[in-house]
Amino acid sequence: MSTASIDKPHVLIGLIGLVPLIILAVCHYHRHRSFLGCLVPSALLERESFIRELKLRYVFSQVFFGVFLVCTIIALAGPRWGRRIVMEYHRGLDVVLALDLSRSMEVRDVTGIAAHDEAPAGTKDSRLDRVIRIALDTVEASAGIRFGVAIGKARGVLAVPLTYDSESALGFLEGLSGSAVTGRGTNLETLIHAASEAFQDAFPARRGIILFSDGESWSGSLSAAIDRVMDAGITITALGVGTETGGSVPQKTAAEDNQHPPVSYRREDVLRNIAERSGGIYVDGNRRDAAALLTAHIRSLSPESGTKGYHIEAQAQWRLFVIIALVSLGLSKLLEKKKRKRHHD
Repeated sequence: MSTASIDKPHVLIGLIGLVPLIILAVCHYHRHRSFLGCLVPSALLERESFIRELKLRYVFSQVFFGVFLVCTIIALAGPRWGRRIVMEYHRGLDVVLALDLSRSMEVRDVTGIAAHDEAPAGTKDSRLDRVIRIALDTVEASAGIRFGVAIGKARGVLAVPLTYDSESALGFLEGLSGSAVTGRGTNLETLIHAASEAFQDAFPARRGIILFSDGESWSGSLSAAIDRVMDAGITITALGVGTETGGSVPQKTAAEDNQHPPVSYRREDVLRNIAERSGGIYVDGNRRDAAALLTAHIRSLSPESGTKGYHIEAQAQWRLFVIIALVSLGLSKLLEKKKRKRHHD
C-alpha cells in the first residue's frame, strides 16, 4: 500500500504567499477590462470575438503562471508517493594515517620497536621510526580497506589520497623521513584537517583517522580540529609515542649545538582527549603489540562491503512538478506574447 508524504512540509507555507498575488491578479483583470477601450482601436471593439479572445488569453496566461508558482513550491517541498525498493549497502572503513613529522618525533627514546625487527634488545629508535613501522604493519594486515596518508609539521599535507592500492601507501611510508615536509614547529590542527580532506561524500564508508604523534602541538587549535571532524562523522584513533621522562630534541645547525637542547615529552593526556572526544581510542605506541591493537580496532569497525537487505520507501515525485511548472511557464509566456502582438496589430 502506497503512502504520500512530504520531505519538507514547512516549504508549503509558501502557498499562503500566493493569496495576495491572486488578489492582485483579479484586481488587475478588472482594471484591464475597464481600460480595454483604450488599449485597442475603437473599430475592433465592435468585434466581440476579438474581445473575448483577448480576455481568455489574459485569464489563461495568469492561470498558467499561477500553476507554475504552485508546482514550483510543491516541487521544493519534496512530494513522495508510490513505492520503490531500495537496496541497502554497507561499506568498510576508509582510514587516513596522519603522521606527525615534527622535530620532536626524531627524539630517540623508544625501545623494543617490533617483535620481528633485528634490532638488539634495549636499542633506542626515534619516535618517527616507531610510528612508520607500526603504520606499515597495520596497512599490511588490513586488506580490503582504503588507506590514505597525511603528513605534517607546521602545516599538514595529504600525501597519498584514499586508495585500495595498499602498495601506494606502503611504498610512501617505506621512504618517509622527517624531511618530507619543510617548516618548523608542530601544528596538529592542520595535520588533522589535511587528513579529513581525503574523505569524499561519494564513498559512504565509515571514516577514521589514525593520528601518530607524541602529542606536542605548539600552534593551531586542536579543539577546533576535533569539532570539525566530529561534525563530519570522522573518528580519530590516537597512537602516542615517546616517554614521560622525555628526550633531547636533535639539533640541526651549529648555532643550535651551542644551545641547551629542548626536551620533548609524550603528551598522553592530549592524545587521549583527541581520541575520546571524537569517539576513537588511544593506543600506547610504546607497546610491542601496538600494530596488532590498531589492526584489531580497524577490523572491528570495518565489516565487509556488500548488501545487507532492502527497504521500501515512497518514491520522490518532485520531477513531475518541475515539468508541469516549466510547461505552465512556457504557455503563460506564449499567451502573453500573442496577446501583445494582437494589441500592436
